Parts: sequence; C-alpha cells; structure tokens
Amino acid sequence: MAGGNGTLGYTKFLFVRVRPDDAGVGARMRTVGSMVARGFFNDFDADGSRDTQPHETIQFLVADAGADDRPGLAGARYVAQVSAKYQARLDEVEAELKRRLGDAGEVTALDGAERPPRYTSAEMYEYAYRHASVRQSGRVASRAFLLPISKTPEWWGLTALERQSYFYPHVNQASGCPVHGHARAAERGIATLHRRLYHNPNGYQRDGEFDFLTYFECEEPHACTFEDVLRGLRDTTRNPEWRFVQEGPLWRGHRVLRW
Repeated sequence: MAGGNGTLGYTKFLFVRVRPDDAGVGARMRTVGSMVARGFFNDFDADGSRDTQPHETIQFLVADAGADDRPGLAGARYVAQVSAKYQARLDEVEAELKRRLGDAGEVTALDGAERPPRYTSAEMYEYAYRHASVRQSGRVASRAFLLPISKTPEWWGLTALERQSYFYPHVNQASGCPVHGHARAAERGIATLHRRLYHNPNGYQRDGEFDFLTYFECEEPHACTFEDVLRGLRDTTRNPEWRFVQEGPLWRGHRVLRW
C-alpha cells in the first residue's frame, strides 16, 4: 500500500529488448505503447510548473544508437516508466505489455518506490535541494539516464550517522586527508541534472535485486555533465562512499512523446 515506510508513490521501469533484424518492430511498438498508456498521463510534457501532479503517469524512452549490441538492460532499445500510488496498478501494466508484445521482445521490469530524502539536513537542503534542477518537459530536457545500484553489506553494517557522514565533506579516517564527499563530488550536476532516487519497495540487500534506481534527465548539452558527475562519484579519493556501491548496467537514451 502507498504510504508504508514513508512511501510517496511507486514506479516501474519496463525494459524491452527486441530482435534487431525485425523490420516491423517500430510499428508494433507504437501500437503496443498506445494500448498500455491508456488511462495514464503522458509525462513527456510534465514539468515543475504544476501545483498538483497526476497520480498515474507514463513516459516513453528510446535508447541511444547501438544499444542492441550492449548486454542486459543496457541493451534495451525501448523503456517505459509508469508511476502510480499502488504497485498492483503497475503490475497490471507490466502484464499487459508482455501479453501484447508476445514473442516480439523480452520485457524486464525494475520496481522503485519514491521516499523522502534520508541523509539530509537544513544545510544539505540549502546546498543541494533548494538549487536543484527543476523538471522540464521532454521537448527541452530530452536526455535520460538510469543507473541501478546496490550498497555492499559493509555499508548496511554502518550506523546511520556513519553512513550520513559520507555525503558531506569530511576527513578520511584511513588517510587523514579531507575529501569532498558525495554531495561535493556531484556538485556540477545540481543545477543541470534533474535527479530522482527510487528505493527498492521490498527492502534492501535482496538477492538478485537492486537497492536503488537512480534516474536523471537533462538537456542535450548537459549529457556530458552527467558523465563528468558520474566520473567524480566513482573517484573514491574524492567520494569514498562509492567503495560501498555496486553498479548495475547504465542505460542511456532519450525521452520521446511515444514509441
């Protein structure tokens, strides 16, 4: 149920891998997409200007060129993100997509739950959230990136205060040297990358599942900013928190009005 454990809502990313030599796949995907989108608000034109956001939304994504050659989720040519207050509604969409697609493609789903920020403070809010990029429509912010991650058992073995310290500038206990921390390492993206963090709705440290889904949108010129920020986060001398991160496949693509 929505609201459990502070859950604000649920989302589901549906990755579709199709046969690259299927000449009619584009037309079939357009038909399938229009059918599963019934009853949902198309998020392509969503932005931060609405006082009240729709409860049930869908948005369509297509991968960058060459995705078919990549393994796993990174090779999905088509992705749909559906969001709603209840998980059961999203499960229905997943089942319908699989049924309508048939043997024309393979569908893999990743589930997420949106929750209030966990590692924050008044200072962090002022630094990272007050000046964060406002969401723009897909006509402006056309690029999309999705990186599933998990945290190692060592991370979950830390106390909440110990985990929180990694998000702030601090002194590395091992080296005695000052380090940026997660927030400073990602500083370049605060004003240009719209970020959404989704938690595994069923809990953390589950075999074969990811703990978090990190999703980003930006304007085309800032795609390189995303890559720079990711390199900074991966630099464990600047951001020791990444020593506890296990990355999943990084999906790169574009937001589109329809498949």
